[in-house]
Amino acid sequence: MRVLTVITLLSLATARPASALDFKEQRHLFELGAFGGVLFLSEKHELLGPGKTHVPYKDLTPEFGARFSYLPLPYFGGEIEGALGLAKTEAGGDGTIWALRGHLIGQYPARVSPFLVVGGGVLGVRDDWDGLGNDQDLVFHWGAGLKFYLSRHVALRIDGRHLVGARYRGTFTNHFEVLGGISAIFNFKEVKDSDGDGLKDPYDACPQVAAKTKNGCPPPDTDGDGVIDSKDKCPTVAAQTDDGCPPPDTDGDGVIDPNDRCPKVPANTSDGCPPPDRDGDGVPDVNDKCPDVAAKTVTGCPLDSDGDGLTDDKDKCPQEPETKNGYEDEDGCPDTLPQKVKRFTGAIRGITFATGKAKIRSRSFAVLDEAVKVLQEYGSLKLEIRGHSDNRGKREFNVELSRRRAQAVADYLISKGVAADRLKVEGLGPDEPVANNRTRSGRAKNRRIEFKPQIN
Repeated sequence: MRVLTVITLLSLATARPASALDFKEQRHLFELGAFGGVLFLSEKHELLGPGKTHVPYKDLTPEFGARFSYLPLPYFGGEIEGALGLAKTEAGGDGTIWALRGHLIGQYPARVSPFLVVGGGVLGVRDDWDGLGNDQDLVFHWGAGLKFYLSRHVALRIDGRHLVGARYRGTFTNHFEVLGGISAIFNFKEVKDSDGDGLKDPYDACPQVAAKTKNGCPPPDTDGDGVIDSKDKCPTVAAQTDDGCPPPDTDGDGVIDPNDRCPKVPANTSDGCPPPDRDGDGVPDVNDKCPDVAAKTVTGCPLDSDGDGLTDDKDKCPQEPETKNGYEDEDGCPDTLPQKVKRFTGAIRGITFATGKAKIRSRSFAVLDEAVKVLQEYGSLKLEIRGHSDNRGKREFNVELSRRRAQAVADYLISKGVAADRLKVEGLGPDEPVANNRTRSGRAKNRRIEFKPQIN
């Protein structure tokens, strides 16, 4: 009782207001409580040992006990209880009444929570003066009560019970019980309001966007111009105007008519008029290296026969497009990755780290040294080093740890003579798993370092 008193005082000192307690969102609550009360034993009882003479108990029997509760759902759970009481008989004797029982509990989750219980157990007597002897009966019970939560950690409780015991002269015995108690609560979790709009996340359709609406989402604004659709006369055209419609733009070039020197000719220029383009290839003369020869190229000249992005004067295979795979992408010729390079593509086995750290274990050095040899042999090859993790722990920590591990690998390669500008580092954390994170082997596969040739 002293421990529960201390818990109560601490709870009251740190209690959050009732509005902050989200009773209907709780799952898997545990309660550990103590109680005291009175048991009204029926005069027509069957709590006496074999061959003993029936003697009525006095009406009121004080008792105390303890209970353990588990509530997997906010509305439903189960409890077990044990109780002891000192009973006195009308003949002046006394005996210890004891009970061990379990029941289901259904409740309405709130700061003041009404509940019902139904269950059964054993009610017994131990009589040292041998007036009634020792006996125990199966008992069914049901009842109702109230819980009052002082905080997320402590609740007060009152119960009323009806106990139906063994038959006495052909009639079931009826006992009654009134209990009061206190419970310590474990695993009570606060439900977040991530966007701070007053609507808790489980009820907020847009939990990351603050909006004082019924569903927590801002009113629709299809064109994203800041004028909601109900007030926007042009709901599919963005315009920073009161009615949501842009000023007139006859040629649709983005320059409104009052500012457009060529209002009927579209041109993406400040004055709305297209710059001179003698060959009509869409490349203005100022940028066209072949202003009299039409060519749909950046330079205005047809200098890329195979369309691989390399002009013919730099393309060793001008009639065959380059294979963009990160290996010799600048020669303009189709190619495949050498076998040595393929070996160091994808997840690299043998690279391991100290648990929870970015320190490379020494047994990984042999693999990394082989990678250094390949990079030195293929001097044009650039690598992207990607770090991955499993999903245990916080995502932010895993992303940062995977990035630091990838950086540690890059630092090792650089220390062995690989140029830093050939390496790119990225930490992806748990975002790209290759196996099931529910299994140990799956998590091990997800914790990996990948090498990927950089594609220009």
